[in-house]
Amino acid sequence: MASYILAVDFGTSSLKLGLFNERLELKYTAPGRYSYKTYSRKIGWVEQNPKEWWTVFKKSVKDIMKKYDVKKEEIVSISIGAHMGLVCVDKNGKPLRSSILFFDQRSVKQCEKMSRLVSEEDLLNVCGNRISTTQTATQIMWIKENEPKVYESTHKFLITPGYIAYLLTEEFSYDWTHASWSLLFDIRKHEWSEKMFELFKISREKFPETMLSCKILGYITNRIAEEVGLNPGTPVMVGGSDTPLAALAENVVDKNDALITAGSVSSVITCTDTPNFSLTLLNRCHVVPDRWLMQGAMNAHSNVFEWLIKELYLKDGEELSSKIFERVEAEIQRSPIGANNLIFLPYFAGERSPIWDPYARGVIFGLSFHHKRGDIMRALYEGTAYAARHNLEFIESMGIKIDSFKIVGGGAKSRIWNQIKADVLGKKIIVGSAADASMIGSAILAAYGIGWIKDLFKFKLVKESQQVFFPRKNACNKYTKLFELYKSLYLSLKDKFYVLGQI
Repeated sequence: MASYILAVDFGTSSLKLGLFNERLELKYTAPGRYSYKTYSRKIGWVEQNPKEWWTVFKKSVKDIMKKYDVKKEEIVSISIGAHMGLVCVDKNGKPLRSSILFFDQRSVKQCEKMSRLVSEEDLLNVCGNRISTTQTATQIMWIKENEPKVYESTHKFLITPGYIAYLLTEEFSYDWTHASWSLLFDIRKHEWSEKMFELFKISREKFPETMLSCKILGYITNRIAEEVGLNPGTPVMVGGSDTPLAALAENVVDKNDALITAGSVSSVITCTDTPNFSLTLLNRCHVVPDRWLMQGAMNAHSNVFEWLIKELYLKDGEELSSKIFERVEAEIQRSPIGANNLIFLPYFAGERSPIWDPYARGVIFGLSFHHKRGDIMRALYEGTAYAARHNLEFIESMGIKIDSFKIVGGGAKSRIWNQIKADVLGKKIIVGSAADASMIGSAILAAYGIGWIKDLFKFKLVKESQQVFFPRKNACNKYTKLFELYKSLYLSLKDKFYVLGQI
């Protein structure tokens, strides 16, 4: 009888699920597109329905087992990776409201109030992070002030992988990779901070215990096994955030290893074995012990690309296809370096590091009758690369030396975008496991949980030859000039963004 690991990645808009064999080879992937809707009831709000996550999870499990004739006894371990969505559940584990996603901007006022309660020194020494709308505590404060009945009725606050793992095992958990972004967690001691709970007047009892991602949380219950079609007693890992899982898949586990995630949103990441942090970056625990990730996290990447495609290329009712993508890339290819002097500020949902400005908005600077839509699309590619360089510039100012980046995510499939990133950053770009990296990271954790892998630091996947993009000197020189203009453009508009947000 064959043995498989079931690995799951809940992305920002859809789920990926795969079965891996004992050599950690991806044997099968769930055959459909398992998407869930994102809701924005007000400007800056970003929500999803947790029940939709569970529905697509069950469907994907049943689809993959039926299509490939996999027996439930053949699945020996399960691990779940996911984006960061806050879930409020009652005593029966049922969601009390929609999930608030990590790039939701509604908690600006709560951030301002919380900033008056705690010093930056305490934040850095305990949490390792600044107060921002990204952090779970600010979202909980918004719920407490605006939906007090939901807050009072909440038995446990969970994050996406913890919610799915609870449904499978009936065990509550909160993994370190997400806890370290909560503003309620001591990032060095790996435990909840009673001090922060008291300062923010958030109930500690409403949170599960924190756990390392590579630990077995529990086992599939008899009740849920029948509903999902899996074997009762199958171990389920604690799981973790998609970004650290992608880093694990690419063996970014040692000091100065670096990664770019290029999905709906994007991050520039470096690994460290010493928790010396800056509040300019987002800092979090890795899925492996005694490692942390310093993350220049950006709110814009493929999400803005898809919006532009919809507005500039698609007819009503038409879906993005590979044919349309190829046409768009051909038009981008015809646009020269610098997009005919267009600069794109990609702040469609405010921005996280390094500017931390929830009021920032998207700008296309320099438009004229001379420009074509291909120039606009190239300017977006370049703008997201400038945003990455803005973070890299700060990371390197801390004395961290990065020679090259591995890159993963759907955006890593674009050769043009990869070359632009290499030229803008002035670094070698090595294409990793593309869109499957977080799912592969989940598979590695599941394999470790049952002993297929003995050492997470030494394990490396056997990969085919990888694409490598090298920075080109002339392009680097031109992009350096445009990058300085990119930075000054934001500074000149910063106050105007705020005024616009108050009108």
